[in-house]
Amino acid sequence: MSLIIGPAFTIPGYLTTAPPDYLTECEATVYAADGVMGHPAFWSCYLSGPINADPESEAAFEVSTAERDAMWAFLLDQDRWPAVSVRLDEDAWLRIVFRNLEGDGALNFVEERPGHPTKVFDPYRDAGCSTLTWADLIVLANLPDDRLTWAQRLILMLPMLEPQELPAEAGEVLDRALGEIGATNRPPVVATLLDLLGWRGHER
Repeated sequence: MSLIIGPAFTIPGYLTTAPPDYLTECEATVYAADGVMGHPAFWSCYLSGPINADPESEAAFEVSTAERDAMWAFLLDQDRWPAVSVRLDEDAWLRIVFRNLEGDGALNFVEERPGHPTKVFDPYRDAGCSTLTWADLIVLANLPDDRLTWAQRLILMLPMLEPQELPAEAGEVLDRALGEIGATNRPPVVATLLDLLGWRGHER
């Protein structure tokens, strides 16, 4: 499994602290990592880590322990923070950043929209603060995109979903999305996701 990091870039208004004293703020440098989405190991790690659908998600992908370990090492690199980009409308982007600060790691969903302040959402620290609904998620997943499929978009944005009562068809939608990203033995994963999306934000 070949994991190649892309070019470095900054997101206007997305800050970190600079060495040596880590008291001075500066724009964080992140690295394009869209290529990892072609690896089943990425989806196994993403579903088991940020979404917490573990161990069901691990059993849903044919990924070796070595491949999974290599993917985690790539995603959790403290020197080069990987970022996956999801196009929103017009020139707006959602940058999903693995913010690998030592001792203070996080997954940040950074909305970059020209002419507007950068918005950062952390699913764990900001639990209960998201206004994203299931209906919103479906709309965003189905936006035109020549880079990502609707299924990839939906799964990537799942951690942003506000805990809520999901519609009856949610399980079917999740099953279809999981199938399109290569998951097998999907019913246990779907059941776990439905449970997690209903209570996760209230229990953190």
